[in-house]
Amino acid sequence: MPNMLRDFTNNTDAITSQVSAFSQRFKVGAILRHCGAHKQKGIEVRKVFSYLSTLLFCGISMNRDQKTRKYGNMVKKDTCHRFLQSMKMDWNRFLSLLAKEIIDKDFRPICRNDCKGVQKPFFLVADDSSYCRNRSKKVELSAKNWDHALKRYYKGFRMLTLAWTDGVSVLPVSFCNMSTCDDTKVLRGSKGLTAKEKETFGFKIRKLAKQKMNDTLLDLLDVAAAANLQARYLLCDKWFANPVTIFAIRDKGYEVICMLKNSSTYYLYKGERRKLSQIFRMCAKEERLQRKLDRKAGNDDSKGRKFLFSAAISLINKDEKPNQESKIVFVRNRNKKSEYLAILCTDNSLSEDQIVEYYCSRWGIETMFHTCKSFLRLQKSTQSLDYSEIHASTAIVMFQYAMLSWLNRQNSDEIGFGELFYQLLEEVQDTALFHAIELVLTLFVETLASEYAMPPGKLNEAMNKFLKQLPERLKTCLDLAA
Repeated sequence: MPNMLRDFTNNTDAITSQVSAFSQRFKVGAILRHCGAHKQKGIEVRKVFSYLSTLLFCGISMNRDQKTRKYGNMVKKDTCHRFLQSMKMDWNRFLSLLAKEIIDKDFRPICRNDCKGVQKPFFLVADDSSYCRNRSKKVELSAKNWDHALKRYYKGFRMLTLAWTDGVSVLPVSFCNMSTCDDTKVLRGSKGLTAKEKETFGFKIRKLAKQKMNDTLLDLLDVAAAANLQARYLLCDKWFANPVTIFAIRDKGYEVICMLKNSSTYYLYKGERRKLSQIFRMCAKEERLQRKLDRKAGNDDSKGRKFLFSAAISLINKDEKPNQESKIVFVRNRNKKSEYLAILCTDNSLSEDQIVEYYCSRWGIETMFHTCKSFLRLQKSTQSLDYSEIHASTAIVMFQYAMLSWLNRQNSDEIGFGELFYQLLEEVQDTALFHAIELVLTLFVETLASEYAMPPGKLNEAMNKFLKQLPERLKTCLDLAA
């Protein structure tokens, strides 16, 4: 995708035509109107949105473009700011409905099978990433946050994102630039809103930004459910892997596959409350004993497995409701082989290999974050101090990523080529079959000639007699192989 993006941004005409074609195919103008973007005066909303989307692809800021007048001959600066600062526009609903259109039209018909030969399901992926505004002091709702990757504090937001994936492509569904619920770490509070503005999406997203991240995730799942996005599993990292959140997610109709952290959380294992480290030690001991027995019997198959071992546990519900039976799969940490990784799945019908394969689909959202930050200039797309404008600019960047994801799928996924792919696949399979039949017959003739010293005439006569007794389908294959 990065190489495609570099070629894409070097041609302004290609950008404009692709944005226009993408918008027409997936009815972006109708979705904008459906989400609260209405024309008040002047230029159409669709043209303002198209201008902003094209501008970011061209790698030029709005201020610079307004001075050179290269791309924005019809759209003025104040028009763009009014559009981005609109409190009525529901950007999360816009992204979810756009994802729904792309999935239904182009992604859903293209399905793959997993390691067990079963059709692979669709997933929702939840994760957060840093949104830095270190040089700004007056950004609305900016806060002091901890970067877990760089191990340091930064000023800005934590961009909590919910995305859809089928294991190949990733589409953003909804997001929230999180501030913090700790008022001592908030650098700038929210601006005053009127009673009428408190009924809009702008007030709602500001309220979500001040909540705990796990609570906001549940609201983002409601956005995906309202758009009727087809997904069975929610994939998430260890930050969301506490029993309270998992029970709440399951109440919304999603099974959970998540990484576990070695914390003080207790799980019910073999009738007793145990920590994750205790479960690992017990399973490791049982695995060593079982492996010795398998080696003596000659049935040791542990070398070909993707996991160490698994354990059937129950999540303890503190609300006096039934406990949730789940499965924990322990995997070796490739970066430090003396440690392990634990993956929890609430769907006991999945095998250990399927759980590991499905959880690997979570990596797609990390690729999305990298592309948005490094190539789409997410953190530099706007220097506004208004929270609504920051949220709108982030949504436009995610719209761009959805477009790139769709283009990449159309150009690189062989299954997406349609009937041509299946004809090529059948031709390759038939060619392999013909070569196999030809090889078998050649070996058969050579064996007869060497073992029984048959003259060539007798050999050809016996061969023709054998071929005449074959079914018509095999005769056709042999004629093609010859």
